[in-house]
Amino acid sequence: MHAVTRILTPQQLICRLLSRGYANEPTTKLFINNEFVESKSNEWVDVHNPATNEVVTRVPDATNQEMQMAVDAAKKAFPAWADTTVLTRQQIMFRYQQLIKDNLGRIAANIT
Repeated sequence: MHAVTRILTPQQLICRLLSRGYANEPTTKLFINNEFVESKSNEWVDVHNPATNEVVTRVPDATNQEMQMAVDAAKKAFPAWADTTVLTRQQIMFRYQQLIKDNLGRIAANIT
């Protein structure tokens, strides 16, 4: 029996990302196992607004432990995803695509 990790729907993920306004914070959190996690990294990469070159956030260069946590979470989630039909997976990906299109303005505002 595999441990089941809940897979967020496209709507839940987009809502989490947009509602938190992470681009307005000095640093961006990692998203591991359906949770936003503050990185323990000492190394960060600046993300610039392409229009103004202003730094809008800093993204962590994840630690080995954080990378391992992400890999472990992905491995745990994989059986549920693998058991999902191709048609359902396709519908999920099309839903992500539509949510991105529907929220382009909000997404752009979050990074500028």
